Amino acid sequence: MKIGTYYYPDQWPRAQWERDFDKIASMGLQIVHMGEFAWHLMEPHEGDIRLDWLADCVEMARARKLDIILCTPTAAPPIWLARNHPETLPLDANGVPQRFGGRRHYSPTSPELHDATRRIVTALARRFAADPAVIGWQIDNELGGPFSQNPHTHRAFRQWLSEKYKTLDALNRAWGCPFWNTFYQDFEEILLPPSRNLDYANPHQRLDASRFWSWAFAQFTRLQAEILDGHFDPNRPKPFITTNFMPGFPDTNPRDFAGALTLFAWDSYPVSGNAPLGPGETHRLGDPAPIGFTHDQMASQTGRLALFEVQPGTVNWSGIPALVHPGAVRLWLWTAFAHGAELLTTYRFRQPLWGTELFHHGLIGPDGITPTPGGREFMQTIDEIKRLDLSKTDTPFPPDASKTVGLVVDYDQFFYFLTLPQARRWNYPTLLFRWHAAIERLGLRARILHPDDPIPADLPLVIAPALQMMTPDQIARLKTYLDTGGQLLLGPRTATMDRNGQLHEAPTAKPILDMIGGQIEAYDGLPDERVGQIDLDGTDHPWSVWGELLYAEPDTRILAKYADQFYAGAVAIMQKRHTVGLCTYCGVYPEQSLADALLERLAKQAGLPATVLPDRLRILQRGPYRIALNYNDHPVDVPAKSGVQFLVGARHLDPAAVAVWEE
Repeated sequence: MKIGTYYYPDQWPRAQWERDFDKIASMGLQIVHMGEFAWHLMEPHEGDIRLDWLADCVEMARARKLDIILCTPTAAPPIWLARNHPETLPLDANGVPQRFGGRRHYSPTSPELHDATRRIVTALARRFAADPAVIGWQIDNELGGPFSQNPHTHRAFRQWLSEKYKTLDALNRAWGCPFWNTFYQDFEEILLPPSRNLDYANPHQRLDASRFWSWAFAQFTRLQAEILDGHFDPNRPKPFITTNFMPGFPDTNPRDFAGALTLFAWDSYPVSGNAPLGPGETHRLGDPAPIGFTHDQMASQTGRLALFEVQPGTVNWSGIPALVHPGAVRLWLWTAFAHGAELLTTYRFRQPLWGTELFHHGLIGPDGITPTPGGREFMQTIDEIKRLDLSKTDTPFPPDASKTVGLVVDYDQFFYFLTLPQARRWNYPTLLFRWHAAIERLGLRARILHPDDPIPADLPLVIAPALQMMTPDQIARLKTYLDTGGQLLLGPRTATMDRNGQLHEAPTAKPILDMIGGQIEAYDGLPDERVGQIDLDGTDHPWSVWGELLYAEPDTRILAKYADQFYAGAVAIMQKRHTVGLCTYCGVYPEQSLADALLERLAKQAGLPATVLPDRLRILQRGPYRIALNYNDHPVDVPAKSGVQFLVGARHLDPAAVAVWEE
């Protein structure tokens, strides 16, 4: 894994560039990432392309044997684009354009934006795409934004709908237009909603709006990727093409980008001060569950993973300037390595002296010379990784199936839960994080799956939490997995709707009742301050967000029951054995303790080599190396075999510490 940094030569005096490149190289950094917000300097006036300054920076990096990642600058369009083509600015629900200033002041559906993008990206590609020092390209930056209300956006939405539904009759059925008499008679009458918030409007229309909006950003990305790809040197390995996703952002479904990107990267800021508080000072280390989940989610797209922005210290945007725990930055770098990242960079090299992010720490402090604590942890990690034989770490994706649990993830469910959650504390990403945490608690790996893809038959256990909207083909894939001897765990609300978000005219979850061996008779959610209990194997576990009351058929095994409320004794979790497979249905949105206990039980049934780890300790494997990561604010001991030689760290792990050994 190579480690590098974002550097913005366009934000510093030219007289300091050589010094800064020297410092980057002397710190052991191997990659420099440039050009992300520099459109004005690249094209100060419309059509006036000036890239000599960037070519000089490429030469400075090359002279120091640094690999280079270049960026397309479309995240920050210049003033002349807004002035000459105001239709590129996104309109809000009141028709007011976003003002120039800052970033993301564009609508991805603007034809004028597309024209300007083609010009600048083509110029960059002609100048740099075939340069052997340029190992990859980042398109734009953290794509996303509110649903724009421009005429061109409404036209693009209507075109997308007409291609999807073909006829208005099909659209009116899919959108449930008989409810409140909301029939459309012409595609030209349809507008993109102002947001995905329901506001007592049509939820099915908003579901399609979320799908369209992600598609629009993916198309804008594809436009740029095709230009770059067309200029690569056919006689050498192609540079990668990526963008930097933000975890849990609903504007971009990573799966929509699979055809455009060859590597999937994301940005990680674990300590913002806003995350739910864990015990003690763990808020200074971050939660390993969303970090691990997002690494695995990104790796699942093309098998190639990178971390592009990793928090180097205190951030500016949270409102709570939490100081990160000593060692936490190093912990995050090793976590990326353990999950298979092939490269890692950070925002940013130098702390800015002006702008909205002047409080955002970098690897170098405001004097431009002195490494920050985060910078020193980068240097430490670079030195430590040299102790490993990296030729052994190119473990191909996916991980060893015999030590892996599948986790089915579907952004369409995320979209619809945001619009129509039914329970306001229902949070789809949190549900996924809990199951991912339960997997890694057992020393196992997670493999992210999608319901449109076949489930690998060699996975001993697969979790499919809350696939509320399902097609017959998706359900058939689950059945095929069971028929090959797999063990399947389904979560609440599974298959209660079709892919349009409409209920079946049948008993609840009718398409899967034969799989789960029972029925869903009712569901309940408790007030915020109330907590119920579920008895699993003689231990009570809390719940509150969502709980289904199940009826188990005579040959279906009851695993857990509700321990209180007026329906105490009702079934909460049940399990049906099929000819060769096993299907467990958990009707509860679980708190972490229930997810942990249930998965531990099922892993034993599936014959997985589970080892229960201390809370917030992760042990992952990359090649022959075991990597232990302590996300606790107190010491823990690593359950390594006796006599192992630690290459990094030791058996006794301090808070935020890392240990690496070979097996």
